[in-house]
Amino acid sequence: MELGIKVRNSRKAQQLTLDELSDRSGVAKATLSKIENSLILGTLKTHQKIAEALSMPLTDLYVGLGSASQGEDLATIEPGAKDTEVFTYDERALSILLAKQVAKKKMLPSLLVIEEGGKTSKEENAAGTEKFVYCTEGQVKADVGEKTFELKKGSSLYFNSSLPHSFANTGKRTAKLIAVSSPTAL
Repeated sequence: MELGIKVRNSRKAQQLTLDELSDRSGVAKATLSKIENSLILGTLKTHQKIAEALSMPLTDLYVGLGSASQGEDLATIEPGAKDTEVFTYDERALSILLAKQVAKKKMLPSLLVIEEGGKTSKEENAAGTEKFVYCTEGQVKADVGEKTFELKKGSSLYFNSSLPHSFANTGKRTAKLIAVSSPTAL
C-alpha cells in the first residue's frame, strides 16, 4: 500500500475533510491532496504532523510500505476509468494524469482539457523542473514568465517550469494539450 492511500484511508476513517486535516496538522490542503494522490511524498516533518493530527504513531503510517513489485513500472490509463486522477483548476479547465504512482516516476504526463473561456491557475514548479506541452486540439495562450506564446493544433512548447506559467483557451472550442513534466516534483 502507498503512503498517500494510507493517509486518505486514515483521514476518511475519522470522517475528516482535507480542510479539517489541514487545520489539525498545519499542512497545506494542496500538499495533503498531492500526498494522498501520490504526486509527492512529503517530508518526514510533514509525515509527523499528519500522523499526530490523525492521532496515530508515525510508524503506523509507514507499516506495509515497500518497494514496487515487478511490473508496477508499467502503466495503462483507460479513458474514463474510475481510478483516473483528475485535477480541476476551475469549471472549465482540468488535468487528467496519464500515469499512476507518479511519485515514483521520473516524468509526469497529463492531458490538459480547457473549455472555451477556461484557463489554468498560475503554476510555479520547483527549480530544475521542465515541462513540454503539445497542443492536440484548439487554440491556447501560454504565459511563461514574462513571455506569451500562442499554441494551436500541432504546436509545442518546452520550458523551465520553475517560471510562473498558465494556459488559457483562446479559441471557440475545447482545447487539449499533452503536458509532460520532469521530474515529477510538483
